[in-house]
Amino acid sequence: MKHYTKEELDLYRHGKLSVLSRISCAAHLKECQECAELLEELKEDDQLLEHLRSSIQIYKDLTEIKPTASTV
Repeated sequence: MKHYTKEELDLYRHGKLSVLSRISCAAHLKECQECAELLEELKEDDQLLEHLRSSIQIYKDLTEIKPTASTV
């Protein structure tokens, strides 16, 4: 059984494969636990990255706040 690479699964996740390739990948994922787990890991990685980006933006926003007369 041919396994999909991280790059291929990432393209699948983002809908960037051809229709035929998406159908083939979806069928494969139903049968292959290893690829299904890798796809789930990629989703979790994206969620973690989005959380980190959000945290960084909040930190930047907080550090850019300048004291005003009412906060001094």
